[in-house]
Amino acid sequence: MPVDPLDNPVWSALSGPQARLSVSSGRFARYRDDVGVFVAVANPADGFDGLAGALPANALVGIVTAETVEVPPGFDVVEVSTVPQMVASDFQRVPIDRRVTELGDANVPAMLELTALTRPGPFLSRTIEMGRYVGVFDGTRLVAMAGERMRPAGFTEISAVCTHPDFQGRGHAKALMTLVADGIVARGETPFLHVRAANAIAIGAYRSLGFVVRREMVFTVLRKSSP
Repeated sequence: MPVDPLDNPVWSALSGPQARLSVSSGRFARYRDDVGVFVAVANPADGFDGLAGALPANALVGIVTAETVEVPPGFDVVEVSTVPQMVASDFQRVPIDRRVTELGDANVPAMLELTALTRPGPFLSRTIEMGRYVGVFDGTRLVAMAGERMRPAGFTEISAVCTHPDFQGRGHAKALMTLVADGIVARGETPFLHVRAANAIAIGAYRSLGFVVRREMVFTVLRKSSP
């Protein structure tokens, strides 16, 4: 029986649409160190034993699976949490009634600053290579952004949705998500995302845009143990 790409989204992305961003070692595939922290195997039920040998010292990795995985030797657990995976088969767009900027390499320092403040999830120096990113500026300061992350076959994940605390409640996130989703749908793909179960405000906002929970996923964050 075929595996749904969203049940193993990292593997589907790295063995397909985002293969150019992949670093493969044996049976493991992961994003380049400057792009993302996620690692995957073709069949998560086979486990992740041997992963430590494929990673540099003190590496931080994220594993996204449909079921809980056994922690492989050589790692310390940073976090294990259940996250709803939400899909918008019928995205409900909102008006984009503000000036939005396409973000590029020159904006990476500002993107790193905003994500460090708001902590929407891992965002590294070359995460921008994963897809399109858009933002809203107040003068020269980036105050809100959203973009694309994983691209499993037929889908694109909306990620790095964040707004500076001083500019929340103005609809920036929904407008930016609409612009990103427009591009995803235009490619014939379906927008999806992951969100922490405790973030009720975000879940409510995503539901208003047409996202529904597809299933609960397990997010496991590990750090390679010191020698």
